[in-house]
Amino acid sequence: MCIMRSQLSTVVRALPRPVRWRVRNAFALAQWMRGAPTPYDGAFWNVHAGGEWNGLAAHILGLGAPRSIVDVGCGNGALLSAIRTLAPDVKTLGIDSGIEALQRTRSKGLVAEQVDLAFRGRRFAADLAARIAQFDMAVSLETAEHLPPWSAGPLIHALTQAPVVVFSAAHPDQQGTQHMNERPFAYWQRQFTARGFTLAPDDVAFRNAVAQLDLPWWYAANIHVFVRRPGCHGS
Repeated sequence: MCIMRSQLSTVVRALPRPVRWRVRNAFALAQWMRGAPTPYDGAFWNVHAGGEWNGLAAHILGLGAPRSIVDVGCGNGALLSAIRTLAPDVKTLGIDSGIEALQRTRSKGLVAEQVDLAFRGRRFAADLAARIAQFDMAVSLETAEHLPPWSAGPLIHALTQAPVVVFSAAHPDQQGTQHMNERPFAYWQRQFTARGFTLAPDDVAFRNAVAQLDLPWWYAANIHVFVRRPGCHGS
């Protein structure tokens, strides 16, 4: 089995880039649909434990001074923990599908809820949208690529119930653990535009500030701030 995977990996790497990332998406999706064991275990989160999260939290809190923030795909709760440290009066909520992630977030004394972010039922999307509508800001960092492609629309619909969204998702050929839906930024931008959102005026400055932090490179590469256009309302 290991030899077959190695051979497959060699074949995929030899493919043209526009084909390669789509094949990787399809392979990861097929594994997930077959019920492969979750890769988001303790070892995964130990690898992702470090980073200058206080710095990212400070920049996020500077985006209009939100009084409440929900993190969809909160992982181990590193960002929410940093937000609480810097602004303990800000209401926070973590959302994730994974048991290990939720346990790590809750172990920090944070409130976290389990939601099926694969949205295998319409109720999950509606419930999440209603929950997010109660917050000033929604954050979702490097989460969308770990979800099946049909979840993209429901996820963005739910996130855009908040007036400000800080969002990042893996770009094509970025590679990572069980990436099922790597997409170019234009794809996600169209999703936000269709729901009445545009890039924030300070998006470029925010991205430049994030690039100075000691965080994995993909955050600076992919992160953006979207805001609801005047006259538009959550749908």
